[in-house]
Amino acid sequence: MTFPYTLPRLPYPTAALEPNLNRATIMTHHDKIFAGHVDALNRALQPYPILQQQPLTQLLLHPDRLPIPIREDVLEHGGAVYNHTLYFPSLAPARSTRPGTALTGAIDRCFGSMEDFLRALGRLSLSDQREGYTWLLSDRCGRLRLLFTPGQATALPLSPLFCLDLYRHAYALTYGDDRKAYVEAALPLINWDALSRRYRAVFTGQPPFPNP
Repeated sequence: MTFPYTLPRLPYPTAALEPNLNRATIMTHHDKIFAGHVDALNRALQPYPILQQQPLTQLLLHPDRLPIPIREDVLEHGGAVYNHTLYFPSLAPARSTRPGTALTGAIDRCFGSMEDFLRALGRLSLSDQREGYTWLLSDRCGRLRLLFTPGQATALPLSPLFCLDLYRHAYALTYGDDRKAYVEAALPLINWDALSRRYRAVFTGQPPFPNP
C-alpha cells in the first residue's frame, strides 16, 4: 500500500453479513468512516513526495522519521487505513468458511481448543472499554497470541491474522451501545479462509496481509 491510497472494495455485498451486521452499518463504516481515513491520509502526505514513495507499514513503524506537522495525522489515519484494510476481509457471511488444518492445529496448541480461543477472543474484546482493535497474531514460528490495541494503533511489526474493530461506529447502527452483542455476533462472521491464507503466508516467507 503506497500513495495515493484508494478505498478497497468490499469483498462481499453490503447486506451479506446480515443479520449479524446490517447493511447500514457496513455502508457507513466502509463508505464514510474508512473512506474518510483514506482521504485524510492522502491529504497529510500530499506535500511530501519522499514519504509518498514509502510503504504504509514503513511510515507506521518509524514515526520518528515523520515530519512533526503530520506525524499525528499519519499515525491516526494511516493506522486506520491499515487496520480497516485487514478488518473488512476478515469477515464473511456467517459460518460460510472453515479454518484450515494448520491454523486449527495452531489454535488447539496455543489456546486448547477452538471453543477456548473464541471465548478468549470474546473476553479480551470486552475487557477494555476503550475503542480500538482486538487482534489474532502469529509469530514466525506459528505461535498465536491475542492483543488489544487502543485507538488506531496497529499490531505492527507482528503478523496479523485477524482484527476486530471495537469502535462504536463498527456496530452502533445494529446494536447501539451494546458491544457485547456485537462481539458475540461477530465471532460467527470470522473469515476462516482468509485467516488460514494469512497463517500459511507466515511459513512460506510471503509478507503478511496487508502487504508491506
